[in-house]
Amino acid sequence: MIPILTFLNRPLHKTLSGVSDPIKHAQIKVFYYVFLMNIVKFLVLIPGYMTTQAYARLGFSIIGLGVTIFIIDLLLKKPEYLNKLIHVALIIKVTFLITGTFLYNGNLTLLTIQDIFMVCMWSFYALKGKWGFHYAWLATIPLFYPIIVQGSVYIPLGVPAFANPAFIVIITINFFIIFFAHYYYSSFLYDTIESKEKLYVELEGANKQQTLFFSNMSHELRTPLNAVIGMANLLIDGNDNKEQKENLDILKFSAENLLSVINDILDLNKMGTGHVVLEAIPFKLKELLDNACAGLRIKATEKDIYCRVVLSPELSAVTVLGDPTRLLQIVYNLVGNGIKFTKTGGVEIRVSKGPSATGKVLLQFCIKDTGIGMTAAQQQHVFDPFTQAESHTARNFGGTGLGLSIVKQLLTLHHSNITLKSEQHAGAEFCFDLEYPVAEAAPQPMMVSRVENPDIDVSELKILLAEDNMMNILYMEKLLSRWGITLDVAANGLEVMELITHHHYDLILMDIQMPEMNGYEATKMIRALPDPLKAGVYIIALTASISEDVHAKVVEAGMNDTLSKPFKPEQLHEKLQHVQAVEA
Repeated sequence: MIPILTFLNRPLHKTLSGVSDPIKHAQIKVFYYVFLMNIVKFLVLIPGYMTTQAYARLGFSIIGLGVTIFIIDLLLKKPEYLNKLIHVALIIKVTFLITGTFLYNGNLTLLTIQDIFMVCMWSFYALKGKWGFHYAWLATIPLFYPIIVQGSVYIPLGVPAFANPAFIVIITINFFIIFFAHYYYSSFLYDTIESKEKLYVELEGANKQQTLFFSNMSHELRTPLNAVIGMANLLIDGNDNKEQKENLDILKFSAENLLSVINDILDLNKMGTGHVVLEAIPFKLKELLDNACAGLRIKATEKDIYCRVVLSPELSAVTVLGDPTRLLQIVYNLVGNGIKFTKTGGVEIRVSKGPSATGKVLLQFCIKDTGIGMTAAQQQHVFDPFTQAESHTARNFGGTGLGLSIVKQLLTLHHSNITLKSEQHAGAEFCFDLEYPVAEAAPQPMMVSRVENPDIDVSELKILLAEDNMMNILYMEKLLSRWGITLDVAANGLEVMELITHHHYDLILMDIQMPEMNGYEATKMIRALPDPLKAGVYIIALTASISEDVHAKVVEAGMNDTLSKPFKPEQLHEKLQHVQAVEA
């Protein structure tokens, strides 16, 4: 028996070796063995028909045997014909079932019931969509024929009156086929479900590892950039040497461009893993757009082009509830993109109020530039990540091709779409709608450390810097010395605890990622100190990570504020003023 199975399996294994789809693999395997069983059925029937001289049935059996062998051969040679062969087999079977019902006046046999089950099985397991339903209901016509035509609900079941031994063998084979097919397909189905569940668990683990990797990557890339940009700022400030100042400006510009690329990649990863959650805080639309354009206008002025905001008068005093950071990111990317590709003319941000039936404010944004424009073909891929209109675009204008992809994903988070109108050498116009609730409360300052008096003296502050990067330590010492502050430095959380035990500090600038003991652990230990003065010291987290999880952990650990690397000197100075004001 085993050599026969080996012989029969050999051509099947050769065929299956070229099939990669697991579902198709299972279908071919079942189809092959079912048709091998059909050969057995015909070989059992033929001797009986010859003995009883049922020549018509004998002829049909011989033709059926030939067709079955042909179908098996075609399946093994052309497995891509599987669906067509299944259709052919089902059409033949359904045709015989229906014609047999009318020829034999609706008398059902156990064999007929089995055939109906097998048609239903093949219809739903082997075919997709509507075909399975159509073949299945056609196959059930013999079941309803006695009720509809004869008006009888009594259906005598049995086996054909002739060649009983042969039909008993066939009925047994049919039971085996039905059992085998259902068992195989159900096993395959549950194995697939288990594999997908296992894959889902693996993907979850991979996503966590990816998130951790990007968080670490953010820290490792942004931390040295903090020192580079910071030292460039220190050297530029007050430098009267024109040539040195130009060189330092180039250094700072290049470092900030690198930071922009890093931020784009990290942002794209966050949105791809679903870690971006929109905030809902009140902000003034006009103030936000004016601030955005003020920063972008510097780049525009360098190219001798304009950058202006045209805001509908009814929106000038509107305060909305939304995520100003993400709206700024959308505007910066679109306007920055326009400035980059515009040589003459400029970029205009036009915002008008649209009709809304929800009681919210519908803002209609259109950002139009007079730049190089795009062809229809180029517009098809402009929102794809890492894609630019032409291969030479990156060489001529720079950039990663991530900006517009980030814009599209941020607008998707806002349940909005972006449209593009452009012609080559005729500029581009990007339009989108955003709907915000009207804010009932006045907008809160975006920086919690903002103080009213910019002249507060911070030189008397006693500050402990917890930092393990020597370049950042050097930068912070030079920066704070300009404000008359002398630092104590700890390289890790353990040294922080040692120093705070013996000294009083007004402020700790706490780096989060440090050896021995990190910033979170050190903060929790400080907050648990028995001395309320030491336990209540003001702590600002220094973080190079942009992960939402990091900011949540900062709050959970008990830190008072956050300063993201790389930061501008005025940002730190503003926070020091706040601490001095609190201490006073």
